[in-house]
Amino acid sequence: MKWQPIETAPKDGTPILVGPTKRMGICVASYDKDDDGLHRWLVDSLHGQSNIYTPTHWMPLPEPPTL
Repeated sequence: MKWQPIETAPKDGTPILVGPTKRMGICVASYDKDDDGLHRWLVDSLHGQSNIYTPTHWMPLPEPPTL
């Protein structure tokens, strides 16, 4: 997996790795509607979804480990 320009990222709510962002570095985010109904990059946290600054790059999430 290689980092790709954010302009090529999926915008259908698919969770992906994004980065860097000013407040969070690299994180899992999705492009979706926020509480105000605006489409933005959102990151899930313990406190619900929060907006993040527009990242510059993205990559797909890795496959989870098998148990």
